[in-house]
Order: sequence, then C-alpha cells, then structure tokens
Amino acid sequence: MSSISLKTHKMLWGRSGNMCAFPDCKQILVADETSTDDPSVVGEEAHIIARKEKGPRGINNLDLDKRDYYNNLILMCSVHHKTIDDQVEFYTINKLKDYKETHEKWVKESLEFDSKKQKDDEIYATYIAKFSQLSNLENWNDWTSRLVSHGEFFPKKEYDSLKELPKYIISRIWSKRYPKLEMSLVNFVNILNDLFSVFNKYIKEHKDEYRTEKFYKNYYHLSEQDEIDDMLRLFEYHTSLVIDLTAELTRAANYICDFIREYLFEGYRIEEGALLLTSSDLMRSETHRVEYKPNERIDFPYQGLKDFMELRVERDIHYGSGVNETYFLKYPWEKE
Repeated sequence: MSSISLKTHKMLWGRSGNMCAFPDCKQILVADETSTDDPSVVGEEAHIIARKEKGPRGINNLDLDKRDYYNNLILMCSVHHKTIDDQVEFYTINKLKDYKETHEKWVKESLEFDSKKQKDDEIYATYIAKFSQLSNLENWNDWTSRLVSHGEFFPKKEYDSLKELPKYIISRIWSKRYPKLEMSLVNFVNILNDLFSVFNKYIKEHKDEYRTEKFYKNYYHLSEQDEIDDMLRLFEYHTSLVIDLTAELTRAANYICDFIREYLFEGYRIEEGALLLTSSDLMRSETHRVEYKPNERIDFPYQGLKDFMELRVERDIHYGSGVNETYFLKYPWEKE
C-alpha cells in the first residue's frame, strides 16, 4: 500500500499537468470519462530514488521515510517508468530531477495552468490528510469493529484522536471551491459529535479503552422484575444506538472519500477500497459496506440525532429503532 500522501499526489499530478514528465512524451495520464465508465488513472508516480535501497537508484543518503515525498517523485507513463528503472546508469538522479523541473516549468508557462486552483487543491489535500490521521482512516475497520461488535468498547487512542477533529474541521479556512466536499466533512463532524454525546452518557474509562457501563446491574436490588427488564432494554437500546451511529459515521466517511475522488484525486483509496464495518460475536462475523443510497446523498444526509433515531431503519443496515427522549434531557433528574 502506498504511503504517498494526498497532498503529494495533488502536487505531483497538478504541477505535472497530468502528463508524463519524460522528455517529448507528455502523454495525458488520466483518461477521459465516458458515459458508462469513470475516469481511469493510467499514470505512475515514479520514485527518483527508490523507496527501498535495493530498488533503482536506491543506494542514497535520503532517509527511507522521506522517499515518498514530492521532491523524490516524478510522474510518468508506465512505459517510461519502466525505462528509467531498467536503465539506471543512464537515467541518473540528477537527470530525472532535471526532467521533472523542466516539465513542470513547461506546464506552468505553456498551458492554461490555474495556479490559484492548484494552491486551493493542495490546501484541501492538507486538510484531508489531517482528517485521515485523526480518524485513523487507514485502520477504520479494525478500530470501529470494537464499537460495532457490542456497542460497548471505544479504543482510547481513536477516541482521544477523534475528539480533536470537530474543532479542526470547523476552524479551517475554506476556499469554497468545493462546497460539497466541505459539507460532507461537516456532516461527518455532526455525526461524530452525537456519537460522543451518546457514548459519553454511560462511559467508563479502562486502561486502553472507554467502555459503556453496564448500568442495568445497578438495579438488581430492585424487587420488581419489570424495572430490571426496563434497565436491560435501555442498555440494549443504548448500545444499538452507538452501533448505528458508528455505521452512520462510516457512511459519512465513504461520502467524503467519494468527493475527494471527484474533486481532488481520482485515485484516492482506489487500492484500499471503501471503508467497511465488521461486527462479530462468538458465533459469527459479518462485514458490511455501508454507504448513503442515491436519495440520501444530499448536502447533509445526517439531520440530527432525533431524526436519525427515527430514520435509521431506512438505512442500508441498522441495529436499533425508535426515539428515546432521555438523550435530549439537559439534566439527569429531568423527566420525559
């Protein structure tokens, strides 16, 4: 899996004009979209100094963790990528850097290069990189499975990281160039805020995770079995709501990825694929691909917690149903 960042992708492709940088090639590296097919990414992000020391031009003082940076990459068609890697004695590091510099200068001077759009795109890419980091997008299925399997366990690492995300997204300076992408990020934040609000209602801290307190056990002293059963049903409602909100957060994250591919980079997460959701117990494990349906793909698919409680049964999967007003009470002693 590539560790090249979205911002680096955007810088490399945008500044290269989506063309092969090999002299006199200039092949367009993103095929035109047709009525039946999405754009096809046919370009390759070639390393000037190989990612590993055993690769082409790999013996170098450049740190291994810096070899996926923009300065060490050159955009090539597949033919010329193979050529420069097969003939390393001729295609030296300095020669490839010269090819890149000359090509990008030509793009800037000869084409209708929109420097403002390129700058905006790189800023968006910076924001997306932070979003991906704070939400641990690369390990999404792993950490969300803890929440989805029982609705009780929220890994502390992701909990603490995600707490930083709403403030980060809301405080960004947006160019308004891609409003649908911006709104999809706000939609994600709205769900995240409600997930925290719901989960925190019965939260209990443990060593490496936060857990939903089994509060129904506090009522075992009650003489009426009906009251005990009510508490158990409330616990089951609560954990199902946490699971459903986690599923909604996954839909929202996939929605963001769709807009990233539409507006910033067609190849974003093509190799990794859609974010998945896995639930498991002692008997079985189920993995789901959850996304907004066509009629749900509006500016803000998530319309707030109460509406979601009612409408979640219409989503592609759901685990609970119905509205519980106690989640909207300001003080714990208030009555419904």
